[in-house]
Amino acid sequence: MPLVVVALTTVGGSASAQPAALPEVTPEYLKEAATLPIDYTDGHYIVQLASDPIATNEATAPAEGETIDFGANEVQDYRETLAEERETVIDAYDVDATATFDTVLNGFAANLTAAEAEELAASDEVAAVIPETMYQTTGAIDTTDYLDLSGWGGAWMENFGSPRYAGEGVIVGVLDTGIWPENPSLAPLSEPRPDQDVIDAKWNGECVTGEDEDPANNIECNNKLIGARYFDTWGYAEDGFASPRDQDGHGTHTATTAAGNYRTSVKIDGEKVGTMSGMAPAARVAAYKVCWGGCPGADLVAGIEAAVNDGVDVINFSIGSTGTPEFVDAVSLAFFNAAAAGVFVAASAGNDGPTSTVDHQEPWVTTVGASSHDQTFRSELDYGDEEITVAGLFGEAEWPVKNAVDAAFDGTDATAAARCDAGTLDPAKTEGFAIICVRGNTFTANAGQIAAAGGLALIVRDQSERGAANVVTSQAVPVVHVGYEDGLALAEWVGSEESPEVEVETAEQVEQNAPSMAAFSSNGPGLAAEQNLLKPDITAPGMEVVAGITPDNHGGNDYAALQGTSMSSPHIAGLAALLKSANPDWSPMAVKSAIMTTAYQTDQNGDPIQRGGADATPFDFGAGHVDGEEMFEPGLVYESSPTEWIQYICGTPEASKVQSYCDELGSIDPSQLNYASITVAELTGSYEVTRTVTNVADKKGTYKAEITAPAGFEVSSDVTSFTLKPGESATYTLTITRTDAAFDEWSFGDVTWVEKKGIRTVHEVRSPIVVKPVQLAASDEVSYTGASGSATLSGASGFDGTLGASVSGLVPSEVKTATLTDPDSSTFPSDAPVENSHAVSYEFTTPEDAALVRFATFDADHASGTDLDLFVYTKDADGTLTLVGNSASGGSNETVTLPGGYTFVVFVDEWAGPSPLEAKLHAWVVPGADEGNLAVDPAEQAVAMGDDYSVGLTWSGLAEGQRFLGTVDYAADGEAIDSTVVGIAT
Repeated sequence: MPLVVVALTTVGGSASAQPAALPEVTPEYLKEAATLPIDYTDGHYIVQLASDPIATNEATAPAEGETIDFGANEVQDYRETLAEERETVIDAYDVDATATFDTVLNGFAANLTAAEAEELAASDEVAAVIPETMYQTTGAIDTTDYLDLSGWGGAWMENFGSPRYAGEGVIVGVLDTGIWPENPSLAPLSEPRPDQDVIDAKWNGECVTGEDEDPANNIECNNKLIGARYFDTWGYAEDGFASPRDQDGHGTHTATTAAGNYRTSVKIDGEKVGTMSGMAPAARVAAYKVCWGGCPGADLVAGIEAAVNDGVDVINFSIGSTGTPEFVDAVSLAFFNAAAAGVFVAASAGNDGPTSTVDHQEPWVTTVGASSHDQTFRSELDYGDEEITVAGLFGEAEWPVKNAVDAAFDGTDATAAARCDAGTLDPAKTEGFAIICVRGNTFTANAGQIAAAGGLALIVRDQSERGAANVVTSQAVPVVHVGYEDGLALAEWVGSEESPEVEVETAEQVEQNAPSMAAFSSNGPGLAAEQNLLKPDITAPGMEVVAGITPDNHGGNDYAALQGTSMSSPHIAGLAALLKSANPDWSPMAVKSAIMTTAYQTDQNGDPIQRGGADATPFDFGAGHVDGEEMFEPGLVYESSPTEWIQYICGTPEASKVQSYCDELGSIDPSQLNYASITVAELTGSYEVTRTVTNVADKKGTYKAEITAPAGFEVSSDVTSFTLKPGESATYTLTITRTDAAFDEWSFGDVTWVEKKGIRTVHEVRSPIVVKPVQLAASDEVSYTGASGSATLSGASGFDGTLGASVSGLVPSEVKTATLTDPDSSTFPSDAPVENSHAVSYEFTTPEDAALVRFATFDADHASGTDLDLFVYTKDADGTLTLVGNSASGGSNETVTLPGGYTFVVFVDEWAGPSPLEAKLHAWVVPGADEGNLAVDPAEQAVAMGDDYSVGLTWSGLAEGQRFLGTVDYAADGEAIDSTVVGIAT
């Protein structure tokens, strides 16, 4: 069954009526989706037609455990039918389609005027007209031993007989920046291949060599890289290779991590540093170039469509999503139908941790956090009479060296110069030197600045006490990372010498305790489904990962160390390819379940996985760290179907996007989706959650429940043991009851189904339990339209007593407008923000008694393809700015919500979009008082723990053409406990 999506605008986030203090960076004031009418503008759109795509049409959808038979007459006939319907719509509305889709989405991409978009949206033949969204990439020597894949006792030998057969019969599709086909990890496999008949039967793709004017920029494929395509719906490739060739390196790195050849020799700066293998070394690779700096939504849908049509089994998607509650969009829709067609999807969790929200919150995608592995690289740097230990991956070298302030253009701000901000380095002063930069920008950005200015190397010194230097990454020039104290001493020495030089030794591989969570890895709780689904699902190595790269922009090297959830996602994609190779009939959800339920939560020393010196939680790592050996024997799996995914959506605030299907299929509470983790975000007293497990082992098994209740709760199961034959299922219900857990604080536990033979444990099937008790389960945010109207707010009580309800507001937004130009998609310097051509700031002084303060931008106010970001700071009496909130998702629906009583400075940065752009910022200061235009009834009512309640809401007298904001504030026996943000567009 297809998923139909409509585009929504976003009002913003939830907030307590009178929060006590500012968050560090908005952990408590989270964005929530709100349904408002679309204000179409001229721009790029994806038009989704009403008929089902091939992947989910009743006559052409694959049976469970199978993939689409593209050669079947039914499929070919239906494809022709869809083409005729599509052409009828295109002709009737006289629009030009720049791309067409029929497998994972039925529709087309087009550049439309506002009138054309509105007219199409009103047609019965059209399900949705979706504004274009721009996505971004999220970006041990060998991690295979660490993951228990290699060696005589490893998973490769145990399950495939040899690493050279690991992943046979499987095709990994990589949607990314393209591919560098000459990389040694993509060299042809030896022939004959025992799986060739399997590959031939499923592969429908091609190798598009390219049409670049320079033939060297086109490509050739082989029996390893069996396919390659590139997609450029809107003409972004004007300055890039007109071929699948990778101009960045990101796509080659992810592809070779997932499925690079076995034990390929790795040299860095001419020095051999070992070998590397992909997770599934015998799998084939198909590359889909969908990113050209940014990653346009239409190209992403086209790439997903092509990958499913071509016959891939697994997709890796190391590309960011919105990280907002709006988890249903054109790309997630395409992945919905890809998963329904039997394709497993791994996606990166995002690199905006630790206080931002996780990307890819849809349940049909496996979302991957980033953590360390057991190998790193260290070197010695000599200067003067000193020798210090540094992090990096490079060969022996000797460089003249300068502090960045001495290599900057005359008149450059000293702080910006020290950080090597964009445009600060003078080539006349930089060429021929290694440059010492204070940490503040991404390593990639600084290395690129130095390379462009003719510098030899980047030496990054920490700006505060962080402990030992620990970032190992490869960029356009060699990168050395120095700790805080050593960096200060080095910079002081360099500044005191007339002609300073430093010498580095060849980096050596050393062991370290692992895993620990990467500081950058985005974490939960996710905003989607009102926080009732745990994301990320799993963590995997994403730090200091060595894999293939593009030599053109990496010092001539074929391999480099990179870090990011972009690097962890292909680990899971490759491991999923192994599972699909060993179990071709497993569904994507069975593969996900096997990976999750066999994960572990401790490091090599047996201690809890750490993050920043504290115990990590499931919000950091999901079910835990992937176990590449145990995942092959999960025993039991948690399955779910496309129908259940739709019912899941229908139980979330995004139900309106699929309303016709909700009317047909109904809804489930998101906590009730048959998922391998259990999350209850608003528990009022007691709650029952039901799960079904299926035996995928080849023998009958008897399982018993072992429950670790979250602190402050009791958890019991109606079924404590069961015996299942292969293929049989059992259902159990957990009852989760609060005892003395603190309200509004998350608590963690697990349920594990254990099979034993005597004293030997055969299987442990573990699911994390994540729960938060509340005094009131109320909507975080609601939105309505109209100058007057009424509605009903309902929820559940977590206490016995009197529930009070009052209002604050409503007030219209104050709108600020500025002309921005020259967006360059660079990292915003959040530590030291400054205005420039594409960034403007505004100052707001807010009263202490404000119910909330909110800043927001909207897609509806800007041309399609615009990507605005918000960064909000407090301003002290001495002018010091401190970052307290940011929103930097794809597109321009950005929101930050904060308490009053502060002077805020809000920066609006145009990351991408037209130039010039009239950028609009909306600001609300909601007073802690009734403005007379919003009312609730009753003001008080008796409630009991676990019972439902309802409050009537009416509003009137609102001016037309504005956005209003207010809150409904709740109290338990006179004490404030919660609030619902109310947004109304007139």
